[in-house]
Amino acid sequence: MLSAIIPTFNSQDDLQVLLAALVPAAVDGLVREVICADAGSTDATAVICEDAGAKLIAGGLVAAAKAARNERLLILPADLRLAPGWEEGLGRKLNDLKGAVRIEGARLTGLLMGLRRPPCGLVVDRERVIGRTETRDAQALIKALGLGARRL
Repeated sequence: MLSAIIPTFNSQDDLQVLLAALVPAAVDGLVREVICADAGSTDATAVICEDAGAKLIAGGLVAAAKAARNERLLILPADLRLAPGWEEGLGRKLNDLKGAVRIEGARLTGLLMGLRRPPCGLVVDRERVIGRTETRDAQALIKALGLGARRL
């Protein structure tokens, strides 16, 4: 159903959390592959990808989109914290949703709550990503493609 694409650069700590949150979606068959679009990490990002069975591609989001096997992409910044049960809501609605769909990140708690908006992900058709200039910056791509996107 979906190819998850995660732009990475020295993202070992964030990546472990995000990949763990993708496991239920992979078990349910919602996420069929995970591709990390790496920008030259020097930490353990590559090892974490290999251990998790994620494909690591050097280059940006466009290179990852071209390598994806599915027509719909789930673009997730590495620092996104998915709320528990996110995959259930998306799985139920995915076939009915047209265009781009925003996936809101889990709300931060405590002192960090008001400092910044949580990052969000985006479900979008693969062809909308190929040819874009925002090749490394997931937030810029999500902002550009997500204008008017439905929120999940």
